[in-house]
Amino acid sequence: MEQATFDIIKQESEKIGVELSDEAINHFETYLRELTRWNHKINLTGHKEEKSIMSNLFIDSLAFSKAFCGEWPKSILDIGSGAGFPGLPLKILDSTISLTLLEPNFKKVSFLHHIIGTLALTRIKVEATRIEDASKFLQIEKSFDCIVLKALRFDVCLPYVKALLSDTGIVVLSRSKNTQNAGNISGFTVQNEISYQLPFGLGERSLVVLGQADH
Repeated sequence: MEQATFDIIKQESEKIGVELSDEAINHFETYLRELTRWNHKINLTGHKEEKSIMSNLFIDSLAFSKAFCGEWPKSILDIGSGAGFPGLPLKILDSTISLTLLEPNFKKVSFLHHIIGTLALTRIKVEATRIEDASKFLQIEKSFDCIVLKALRFDVCLPYVKALLSDTGIVVLSRSKNTQNAGNISGFTVQNEISYQLPFGLGERSLVVLGQADH
């Protein structure tokens, strides 16, 4: 089963244009094992089956890298990270980025610390807070090159993002449907939209790349 898992992760990531090293795939196998084990004890995610986790969490998170167009940001903030998505898969893909995971649920925060330690990942901060409260006590004003949101209501989060995003930074959202010429969204403009198919026939997704309206 381990070799099958290795092959599936490798093949499905290649289908969306992402090449993984053997080390990265080994990290994902460990991630899958630990996430499944913890999920039996606490509800980390609604995805319980291996294929669902690999598709909706691993591959869908790796797809965020398509928004970078080959030029990775130096620092990423993942808002509402949950069990680490999309931030940790992006960190596994490129270990040089500085990553901050924002997650208010303490059980999920415990898992994040566990999996970060298990995978021996560095240059990661985990902050147990909501985006609404982050700027009040975190010294992170204008410090992120990229902010990512997956499975969150972006209309709720975006008003709090501007203070945290560098002037030339981008916000990347994952949507099940495109924004259909959304134009100006909470002071942001749509720079790009990238569509892709999830594995196992689980549907189409769209990445929406936002830039600040005044830049």
